[in-house]
Formats: sequence, structure tokens, C-alpha cells
Amino acid sequence: MNAIIKNLSILLGFLVETASELSTFHQDLINQVQSNCDISDANHAGNYTLCIYLLKMREYYRWLNALEFADELDNESMASWLRNKEDIWDQVVDNDFQQITLNAQEFDPFDSQGINQQLQQHDLYYHAGIGQKAVQHFFIADLQEQRKEQGIDIYITGKEHARDLTAPPAMSALDQIIVRQESLKRMCWERYQEWHWNQLENVMGTALAFYPFEDSIPEALQLMVEVEQNTVIRHELGEMSITADYAERWSDMMLKLLDSKAEIMARAVRDHMADCLYTLPFLVRQGEEAPIHFFFANLTFMRKELFPSAMSAYLHWVDTGEISALMEVAHKGALHWEKTLRAMLAINAHSRKNPAAEISALIEQSRL
Repeated sequence: MNAIIKNLSILLGFLVETASELSTFHQDLINQVQSNCDISDANHAGNYTLCIYLLKMREYYRWLNALEFADELDNESMASWLRNKEDIWDQVVDNDFQQITLNAQEFDPFDSQGINQQLQQHDLYYHAGIGQKAVQHFFIADLQEQRKEQGIDIYITGKEHARDLTAPPAMSALDQIIVRQESLKRMCWERYQEWHWNQLENVMGTALAFYPFEDSIPEALQLMVEVEQNTVIRHELGEMSITADYAERWSDMMLKLLDSKAEIMARAVRDHMADCLYTLPFLVRQGEEAPIHFFFANLTFMRKELFPSAMSAYLHWVDTGEISALMEVAHKGALHWEKTLRAMLAINAHSRKNPAAEISALIEQSRL
């Protein structure tokens, strides 16, 4: 009996020591990633309007303190945190991004592949990249699921341990798609909250009615995430197919269009093309009502202005139940928006001056 107790004590001591080592490993890595997040935010948080900045900081504070979406925020505590965060940004704004040290090896912070090879046994996923307006993004999260589709590796992450102010629900890089469930859930919550304030009888209200928000907000949001992650994956697949054909020419054009109306319009054209190629056909084949309503509820003003026939096809489906109109507009749209994209790239290639005005005029004349 004494031998058994002794062996159990040794095993328990080993487990405690191992858990402590893992905890130290995790926390050290999280601190390194968060430092780079702070450097990025220090340089780019000021790009937002004051209203958008404060909204993003509210949700950042909610994430940091692991608060439920329906929890009331302590304004005094949040104001103190915001001042401290801005002080940190002031201290690091001129710093270079840190190398990531793992298992006594140093990695470039943008070497996501190398870092993730070191994290496989820890069920963690790391990503670093450059998003819109050349903003650097970093995050590390629990890896929930990994699968391959159409030759693309798809990573679905859960709880996030370090992140920056901007946290897109999904992104694509090289031959990978990353879906951030926490960010996607936050987006769904924001859509629900915006609608709930006025409770208008509109497309968003129709989409949200498929989920049990009146009974349980956490359950409703989780159900939405499980449905909507399939939609965002299709959109990313569409964008990747476009990038494969037009990558260099697209990047060159977007650098010239930064901070112009033409940039917003060009991104809308690419989004429409991606959705016509992948998202809408997927939604039609799937045949579930909720994600179709949610897709059209989330179209921006610019996208609706450029593609009114898509909304007409949606309303026809709502009125008659004939879903074929959506497939027809997707097929027509895929051809139309690719033609428009090619024309935009041609203008950029032959323009000696800033091509923004000419590209804006082209897109204005390309409404469908």
C-alpha cells in the first residue's frame, strides 16, 4: 500500500510540474504575441473615427475580461483600462515587432507556418498577416478544428488568448483559411444588438428570428456561428480563387487606391465576384433559409448600390419561394463582375496618373 501511495505521489508531482511548465509556456507565448498586437495597435488604432474606435475598444475590453455579450460594462473601470492601454501604446509605438521565441528557437513574427509547427502538440493556432490598409494583425487561439477542402487547409479557432484591436471573423493566407469563432460570434452579437435596439421588420430581423435569442443569447449566438462559419468559408474560397488569377495586379491597384472611394468600390466588386462564384451557389444548394437571409441582411450600402439585381432576386425568393432566381443572378453576376474586375486592372495598368477617378467611373457604370 505504501508503495502504491508513493508511486501516486510521484505521478501527481510529475503532473503538477508538467502542468506548471505548460502554463509557463503558454503565458510566455501569449505575452510575446500580445506585445506585437500592442505595437500594431499603437500605430493603427488612430486610423478609426472616434465613434468606431470607442466601439472597438468596448468590445476589446469585453474580450479581455471574458465578459458575456449581454453583461453590462463598468464604465469607470473601462475608462481606467482605456487610459492604461493608450499609455502602453505610447510607450511601444516606435518599437519593432518582436521575434517569437519558442523552445529556445527564434522565429520571425510573420513566420506563422514555422511557429505553428512548434504549437501542434499544444492545440494552439497562431497567425500573423497584413490586412486592409497594410495593417499588421496577430493572434493566438485554441485550435478547435482543422480540415481540408478543395486543397485548402481550413483552421477553425476558439478561445483567443492574444489579439489586436481589429479581429476579422475570417481571413485567407496562401493556401489557408482561418475562421475565428470568437470574432464571428462577436459580429453576430453586434448585428443582433443593432437590430434589437429598434426591432424593425427588416431582413436582419427575419434572419435573427431563426435563432432562440428570447430564450438564450449564448445558445443563439453559438448556433449562428456554427451556421455562418460555413458561409464565410465559401466567401474566403471565392476570394482565394480570384487572388490566384489576379494577385499581383490586384495588390498593385489597391496600393494606388488606398483611402479613396474607389478602394471601397473595388473591394465591393471583388466581394460580389467571390460571392457569385462560391457563396451564393453554396447557399442555394444548401437550401437553408437562415443563412440566406443573413447574407443579404449584411450587404453593405455600397454592395447593394452596385448589385441591385441581387436584392431583387432575393426579394423574389422571399415572395414566391422560387430559389432559382438566386442561382441565375449568381451565374450572371460571376461573369459580369469578372469582366468589371478585368477592366479595372486594365485601367490601372495603363494609367500614368492616379487611376482612382477613372476606376470609380467605370464601377459606377457597371451596376448590375
